Amino acid sequence: MVRLPRSLACCSVLALAAASCRAGDPPASLPPAAPAPQSAPQSAPQSESVAPRYADADALLAAVERVSETLRDFSANVTLETTDDVTGDTERRLGRLVFVQDEGKPTTRRFAVVFDKFIDGSGRMDERAMRYLYADGWLTEADFTQRTLVRRQLARPGEQYDPLKPGEGPVPLPIGQRKADVLARFEATLAEAPQSALLLKSARPVVGVRLRPKAGAAERDLTEAFVWYDLQTLAPVGVEANRANGRTVVSLRGAQLNAGLDDAQRALLSLATGTTDGWRVDERPLPAAASGGAAPGGAAP
Repeated sequence: MVRLPRSLACCSVLALAAASCRAGDPPASLPPAAPAPQSAPQSAPQSESVAPRYADADALLAAVERVSETLRDFSANVTLETTDDVTGDTERRLGRLVFVQDEGKPTTRRFAVVFDKFIDGSGRMDERAMRYLYADGWLTEADFTQRTLVRRQLARPGEQYDPLKPGEGPVPLPIGQRKADVLARFEATLAEAPQSALLLKSARPVVGVRLRPKAGAAERDLTEAFVWYDLQTLAPVGVEANRANGRTVVSLRGAQLNAGLDDAQRALLSLATGTTDGWRVDERPLPAAASGGAAPGGAAP
């Protein structure tokens, strides 16, 4: 596992906690997991009373995975909130998320997490631009304030590597994983309601799953996590993670699924030529593969 700076490492456990989330267009054929009144036609908005209901977490995770099969792109506004139980401080980072892949091919995933505002424990807001990019086996961290660029190789060319797979990927995006990967590492039950004010602001009903690490799972200080979806579309809404020494919340707002990316959004997936001229660059490739086979992707040097 790659060790990230605090701005993203503080919630790297969410790469595991959010392992159940896959986003996609809500198919008209998706059945509820438990008996429910007959739904209104797809041309009319569903009311909460006829929205799909799920008998258990297994049914919800299966439904989330089913609607993911046509995932091509995803974008949302993102807020990352971290609370330290020792100091009592709560910090927030605000920005955007852009995700793209070839349909049905997780190894082609590219994504950008762009934070441009930072709110410290006193409530003061600063412009502090950070960008995290993943493409072609490399995770790039660009700090526009410190003018530093750190590039970490997570997979060699040709290796089958999913940056969001539980136990492999270091990036806390609540999209793109399979039910089997979640249940291999977590005990899953249906959740009741979000606790965070960030997630309670949503006007649409949500459905969630509570994840608790299984004995022996390498989840470090994670004690439990809650992953939330829009009840109608199963688009990811956010994640709440309780840690041994604090709490992390990721809120996704204004999500767009398979709506296509405009030129400005696609530009976030790379750094324009000349952007990092004169910056301090730290590049960390994987060690050479041993003869007889490549080392597993994502192994940190």
